[in-house]
Amino acid sequence: MPYSTRLATSVHILLAIYHFENKEKVTSNFLANSIQTNPVIVRNLLGKLQKAELVKVEAGVGGAHLTKTPQEITFWDIFQAVEDKNKPIFKANDDTNPNCPVGRVVNSVLQPRINKIQEDFQLSLKATTLASLITDMDEKISKNEQKA
Repeated sequence: MPYSTRLATSVHILLAIYHFENKEKVTSNFLANSIQTNPVIVRNLLGKLQKAELVKVEAGVGGAHLTKTPQEITFWDIFQAVEDKNKPIFKANDDTNPNCPVGRVVNSVLQPRINKIQEDFQLSLKATTLASLITDMDEKISKNEQKA
């Protein structure tokens, strides 16, 4: 089962908006070229990010802009914007064999640990801001430009 790339793709979108918004018109086509994906996927994610009030998208060729500072945008904000809020991040198997000694107890052993992992995951996302990635991104871009 593949994992969702919506968080990573959305972070890419926000980093590109931050980096290019005063240099280029940051359109879905422009972003799709950077991500190497279909502009429809970008427009879908931009719509979700806009609904969460993380970006503003101007119709036509107006481009996209951040609506908050990078310090105010956490990975949790992004995750909540683009992922299904009603779907658990991790889930125990609902279909275990009640006639098996392991099958009878596995969920009662596993679920408390899954709950803790989900809680830690959420806290980690809340502690990570877009600003922290921008610092790293700007440093790497600068180093790459110096090499060129």
